[in-house]
Amino acid sequence: MVNFTLQALASAFLAGAVSGAELCKDIHMGTPPSDKAEAPSAEDYATALDFLDVEAVKADMKALLADSKECWPADFGNYGPFMVRLAWHCSGSYRKSDGVGGCGGSRQRFEPERSWPDNTNLDKARALLAPLKNKYGDAMSWGDLFVLAGTTALRDAGAPIKQMCFGRMDDTDGMKSQALGPTALQMDRFPCKVNGKCKPPLGATTVGLIYVNPEGPMANPDPALSAKDIRQTFEAMGHSDSHTVALIGGGHAVGKAHGACPNGAGLSPKEAYNKTPLAIPWLGNCGSGKGEDTFTSGFEGSWTKEPLKWDNEFYKALLDSEWEKHKGPGGHWQWRIKDAPHDNRIRLTSDIALLHDDEYLKSVKEYAENMDAFNKAFDEAWFDLTTTYGSGRWSQSAKCDSGSFPEALRHNSNVMLSSDATLPMARAGNLHMPQTSMVAAGVMLIAATLVAFMVYKQGAPSYEQNLGRTPLLAA
Repeated sequence: MVNFTLQALASAFLAGAVSGAELCKDIHMGTPPSDKAEAPSAEDYATALDFLDVEAVKADMKALLADSKECWPADFGNYGPFMVRLAWHCSGSYRKSDGVGGCGGSRQRFEPERSWPDNTNLDKARALLAPLKNKYGDAMSWGDLFVLAGTTALRDAGAPIKQMCFGRMDDTDGMKSQALGPTALQMDRFPCKVNGKCKPPLGATTVGLIYVNPEGPMANPDPALSAKDIRQTFEAMGHSDSHTVALIGGGHAVGKAHGACPNGAGLSPKEAYNKTPLAIPWLGNCGSGKGEDTFTSGFEGSWTKEPLKWDNEFYKALLDSEWEKHKGPGGHWQWRIKDAPHDNRIRLTSDIALLHDDEYLKSVKEYAENMDAFNKAFDEAWFDLTTTYGSGRWSQSAKCDSGSFPEALRHNSNVMLSSDATLPMARAGNLHMPQTSMVAAGVMLIAATLVAFMVYKQGAPSYEQNLGRTPLLAA
């Protein structure tokens, strides 16, 4: 009853104007102020999923991507690139060392992930997808919805992605992401003495970023040092060098980055909801905060000349142009083509880094010359990113839109099960103990997790203290 009343109040609040701006009405559905949400049981989800019309939901998604809303106007008239980022950031939190993270459970809706600077403005993406969640109900999990949005966007752009699978089971809160930080649990179990120089088993070099600081290590625009961070983080997720280059170039084949001014994106969900549960996160401090005033990563510019078209221009321009670093309008180091003042294409330090590593450079050259090789590598890497790794426990009714469901996914030892909140930490340390000891240790770890979580909820350090408002990989 409390959650229902809160949601009703939030809907009523959003129906009116706030600071004269129209807001997406389902903001609080995709980013619940209560920091929890209901999810169907495994049995109910399996029953509903049996009846999911995959082709119908794919058609609905395609239409949704092309329907720009005034509450959050789509770049170039299409939400495709926005949804690629949503799926990528939901999936890219995975780390193979202990199976923590990934899009299974759709914990990006909850703390701590929803307040990471890397996930700025993705509350709008989740709100825009809410109508499809309402239409398909239990048959469409949030995790499937996020991955379908990104996959459909890439397919619409022209990427030959062979298979999309359904059956990721949602969590009711973000408990299993607490180890990713910044939380009391992460600081206790996986401390990072210098943020920006985090070491394994943490997946990212900077807590709160999906991969690396795109401006360069500790905001130092040094491509060679950035390449070392890229290898550490992508290997931590389980990706090879060739797939790493495919994912970076494929992610930057579409869309643009947003850094209209140096004033920032506004309050994170954690900060906003601490003020009032009816607050709106990430309102932006640049004009209207949306459209041309959008601030997300603090970088500004497009990756390619045709931001809605799937091609290998990212690699070609990377090789064929002379790039120079400069401070963009958002106040961060980014790279532009030298002596081309009217060319608004950009690269990040983490993009230029691919030219400063011998193995990465081999793949850049291959993909620039051979579109088929790029297509094949990206298809494989995208499936690993969104499906092979970090998808949690799959429903017994799991299915795919092409071919049969890969049953090996059910037995992937690098997947964190929905029922397994603490044992992956033991695996990360290669602990070997009798079963009775494991049970006792599990009980103790669960208790410690709950205590740490309570501490976090009552007064964990702010995100500014932990992150210094470090920017995104690409947004």
